[in-house]
Amino acid sequence: MRRPKLTGILLLLLSTLARGDDLATKIETLIQEQLPQASVGILVKDAETGKTVYSRNAKKLLAPASSIKLLTAAAALIYLKPDYKFQTTLSKKNNDIYLTFTGAPSLTIEQLSELLSHLKNQTIQGNFIIDASKSKPPYYPDGTSYDDLGWYYSAPDTAIILDENMAAYDFISNKKIGSVITIKSRTPDKRITIINDVEVVSVAYAKKHCNLNIEIKPANTLHLYGCLGQYKDPKYMRLAVPDPFLLAKNLIIQKLIKHHIQLKGKVIFGKTPEDAQPIASQLSDDLVKLITHMLLESDNIYAGTLTKELGYALTGDGTYKQGAFAIKKILSKHAKLDFKQIKLADGIGTRYNLTTPEQFVNLLSFLYANMQMREIFIQALPQMGVTGTLADRMSGTALEKQVYAKTGSMQDMSSLSGYLYRAHKNPLIFSIIINNINKPVREAKSLEENILLVLNEH
Repeated sequence: MRRPKLTGILLLLLSTLARGDDLATKIETLIQEQLPQASVGILVKDAETGKTVYSRNAKKLLAPASSIKLLTAAAALIYLKPDYKFQTTLSKKNNDIYLTFTGAPSLTIEQLSELLSHLKNQTIQGNFIIDASKSKPPYYPDGTSYDDLGWYYSAPDTAIILDENMAAYDFISNKKIGSVITIKSRTPDKRITIINDVEVVSVAYAKKHCNLNIEIKPANTLHLYGCLGQYKDPKYMRLAVPDPFLLAKNLIIQKLIKHHIQLKGKVIFGKTPEDAQPIASQLSDDLVKLITHMLLESDNIYAGTLTKELGYALTGDGTYKQGAFAIKKILSKHAKLDFKQIKLADGIGTRYNLTTPEQFVNLLSFLYANMQMREIFIQALPQMGVTGTLADRMSGTALEKQVYAKTGSMQDMSSLSGYLYRAHKNPLIFSIIINNINKPVREAKSLEENILLVLNEH
């Protein structure tokens, strides 16, 4: 009587093992077909049971690029709390006016103007003093590529952030080959000066012989040179403001004039006295909104200022190094991450950061187990085929709306870590990190998607 029962159990076990082997075979085949020479690390776990579904190089240190922002977001939510807001303050002592910047990443030039409007039609007998001392240099994290300087995603992380320290332009290709491209600003206020030496060439010539290059010069001036292949519609491009301090100073002078505020002294930089009397303040969006924007758009300046804010909150020192120290201390205590498997240089995702798929899955498992954190993160992460950096991936497939994950990519690396919700099955928590890519990075993204398709059917 017992033998059939035992046989049934053995058959079930063998079937389960076969499915496991089949999954491993399918994923390994995908890797060998698409990126056989790359370094690929993968860990997949059942979100409800915690059981490992698939593992490959799960403890291997790899560079995840912008996926490192997951650590920054989690540490900020744990330590600063979801309702935390940055505050930009206008205050006064004696005859001087102080404007204290704190690194609020969502602060706009329009909000700055509104703040200064509280002085409308007044006379400042002393100086107008800008306090940007909270965030300390360096303003670019180690590992920032020289090629990226000048582009919006490498804008400097200072305490002064106005419209994300970037300026938007339309690049218009002229019909005549050899002519200089036309560049038109999308913003009414002048933020940077452009020296334009970008030549219009054929697409074939541009592909083989030249690029668009940026050289940073003094006084918020960018020299653009090289070439762009001829194209039909204007291209929307965003450039970084190299010197936010100079930008703030120039804007404040402009806004004082706009609001009929007379300044007897000068606009200078200094530190706000503790006994300065507040006049008005501007609060940023709350932390949940800031983190949602950061993860959806993979926004570096948001990640940089949150990293420095954590450093300041924990140690009193707003630097990348202290921010990384704070993230490690917070997550090792609360999420039980093993930082022997993580090299954290910043909270942004330069190539100086390394981690393992295992540690990403451990973090995501911790967030999943906490209902409040789970809800915040699911809403904040890009949704495949719908939002953020996953909006244009796998639309119209079985993965559309089923994957919530953080992306990360550079020229030779790609990663995807998050949650896969399967119909009538437990969700999966996964991390895929691919390094040493000798093909276009889109091939790595394709591999990530194909692996998720296999997992979705498992």
